[in-house]
Amino acid sequence: MFLTRLCIRHFRNLTSLDFTPGSSFNLISGPNGSGKTSFLEALSYLALARSFRGANVNYLIEHQQPSFEIFAKVKEQEDDLVTHAIGLSRSRKTQDLKIRIDGRPINKLSDLVAHICVQVIHPQGSELITGGPELRRRFIDWGVYYAMPQFKDLFSQYNKTLRQRNSLLKSNAPDTQFTVWDEILTELSCQIDDLREQYLQALNEILSTVVNKFLSDFKLSFQLHKGAENGLAMRSALRSNLEKERVLGYTLTGCHRADLKIKTDSLAAGATLSRGQLKLLVCAMRMSQSLLLHKQTGRSCIFLIDDLNSELDKRSQDLLLDYLEQCHNQVFITNITPDPLFREMSKQKFLALEDGQARSS
Repeated sequence: MFLTRLCIRHFRNLTSLDFTPGSSFNLISGPNGSGKTSFLEALSYLALARSFRGANVNYLIEHQQPSFEIFAKVKEQEDDLVTHAIGLSRSRKTQDLKIRIDGRPINKLSDLVAHICVQVIHPQGSELITGGPELRRRFIDWGVYYAMPQFKDLFSQYNKTLRQRNSLLKSNAPDTQFTVWDEILTELSCQIDDLREQYLQALNEILSTVVNKFLSDFKLSFQLHKGAENGLAMRSALRSNLEKERVLGYTLTGCHRADLKIKTDSLAAGATLSRGQLKLLVCAMRMSQSLLLHKQTGRSCIFLIDDLNSELDKRSQDLLLDYLEQCHNQVFITNITPDPLFREMSKQKFLALEDGQARSS
């Protein structure tokens, strides 16, 4: 997957930017506050319709502007003749999100995700290890979504069923009304857990090699902790927790409670590794996903790396860049100075930013 053009209007401090990226490495440089991270954030928003910085929509729209717009032309493969046009905008007044693909409006975010996939590595990215389970579920589901087509419908059905059951809990519905929904929820949850387990087994084969390259002094393990051990256990938990769930107003058991347990020598990795080691681990995990994506589907993802020098020594930076180069990913990297990433200048394209204004060189 490769971007051949990127246009950004009124996103944070980027008033107007029109950039033709290179198919390999793109180095975005400029002083602090020049819009480097905003550039990556806009690209990520185009792919996921959310900010990796967790920002409210109003903070994403340039001051005194009614909306922001992001537009890109995308190719599935670098040498493809077919190009898709993707446009996204969001209004300050209505908060409405509008998405168009090849000129046609779409309503499902899953249709957007299917056209462009990104991996983001940024200074706060270690929260994938140290933060709550939602981030690690999202990490696993990113890979399952692209590898297993049936996941999209199962996940959608599960969330609709979960919302229905939670609505019954809040309305204090009689016990008899839960029987059918509990059965549907259990069946869907088990299917999703199975797909996640299959994906993690395939990912572990690559993770073991990549993690060893990045963190050779540690023995790390990755294990899926399911929301329920099996269907029988989930049905039992749904029945026994019903009164407690009525008080809380939400369902305590199911695949929406799953977690990816990451340990080093039987201890939680988040409590053991340093900040630099955590960033290396995140790099290894996201690189492994990219390698598996290409192996399973033939697709490449776009890497967005904010502040390459942050908490990574020169050896680690070179290792990450070498992996990215070998995988032929399109990469966007921010740095304060426009120092070349490689001696061969042909491998990279430069974009200098200052006060939200861009100058390509």
